[in-house]
Amino acid sequence: MALSIRATIFILAVLIALLTVPVLIGVYVYRDSRRRGMNTALWTLIAVAAPALIGFIIYLLVRGNYPDLQCPQCAGSVTEQYTVCPHCGAKLRPACPNCDFPVEPDWIVCPKCAAPLDGADMHHTPPLRQRDRSLSKILVAIIVVPVALIALAVFGLTAFQSAGGPSTMREAAFDEYDREQTSEAVREAVHNWLDSLEIRTDRAYALRYDYYNELGAGYEYYYLFYVPDGGQSSNTSFGTDSGLFGTTLNLRLERTGYSGSLYCVQTSGDHPPAPRVVLGGKHIRCETQVVDYNPTLFFIQPDYTQAEPGTVELPERLSVVKIVGNAVASGDGSSSAASSNVGAVEVTDEDMMLKILSAIDSGERVPMEQIPDYDFRDGFEIVVEYQVQEDLITHPDMARHLVFMNDGVCYLIDDRVTNSAHGSAYRVMDEDFYMLLEELFQ
Repeated sequence: MALSIRATIFILAVLIALLTVPVLIGVYVYRDSRRRGMNTALWTLIAVAAPALIGFIIYLLVRGNYPDLQCPQCAGSVTEQYTVCPHCGAKLRPACPNCDFPVEPDWIVCPKCAAPLDGADMHHTPPLRQRDRSLSKILVAIIVVPVALIALAVFGLTAFQSAGGPSTMREAAFDEYDREQTSEAVREAVHNWLDSLEIRTDRAYALRYDYYNELGAGYEYYYLFYVPDGGQSSNTSFGTDSGLFGTTLNLRLERTGYSGSLYCVQTSGDHPPAPRVVLGGKHIRCETQVVDYNPTLFFIQPDYTQAEPGTVELPERLSVVKIVGNAVASGDGSSSAASSNVGAVEVTDEDMMLKILSAIDSGERVPMEQIPDYDFRDGFEIVVEYQVQEDLITHPDMARHLVFMNDGVCYLIDDRVTNSAHGSAYRVMDEDFYMLLEELFQ
């Protein structure tokens, strides 16, 4: 719904810009042709309806035959043929005293009645040509509006393409954060950051960590917010929103007076969103600091390829399920209900767990088009639970990898690859990997 509203606003802005030039031209031609005594309706229609400004250009060429003159005394509309102003009687050009035929100041006799002009009163005030200030504005609009349309299209396209992905938020009290933050170094860094702040109740503070997840959503951003007086808010909302100038991460809280908690937020997108915090209905400034560690309580899947025991955080649980059946596996790694498992083994030994995880991350990723057709008959499912949630069969902190043999080659379908734009989910595994899983059931 939010995207459709933004798209509607963008389309309306483009339509308004497209109509600006024709409307300005129409108003200008209507007024100008009326002063000159031209066919107002006809020339306005031609100037507006003709494509590519052709009608307006023709009008500017033709209007020279209809001078835009005004009386110097009363500013009424006159023409070059008028001897006197029909509105106030002011003398606009010299005339023969005998027949009133218009003459020139240097003539000796009247060309119509031959009366001598020497000594005749030639005093007059010629009509004034009106200054056309509007034309320059129209010409500027003709140049500026297309340029603005191009800029608007570029900004609009960028805004819609850079819309943020799904977001997750969690509030944690200070003591809860300390208990669940597994990294002592991160815990100490967050406390040092909090101690260094000059706390103001009209400010919000945030730490931001940028992470590229090549297996999942691409660029991910982890924010740790501290909002004095905004903890334990009963009416909390958050999410990303895109506009012409980028994506914003909106956090709306009530002013509760409680300052003893932190907000962990995880989101994804092409660019880091700018935090926008609203406290008690009022937008407050958010001072954001970019750090090189994940300050939140959200788990980031590490790369186990070169990991050594004790140097990397392991999943809370890793299980291997042996599957036997004649079901055909689909391209996304799922299998039909005809498959059955003959047992499951929970790997508790940390060295064995690290060995399996390292082998998975070391598998060579191959394009899907290079994967041969296969019938899934026997294999394994490796269930990796980075954080255990007993009440859920599947959740974001879980990965279910499918392992099978085909023509003597061991394949693994990496469940962490959620977007084909970031690569294939298929990996070719070492020949010993399948045997390693078999040995767990002996």
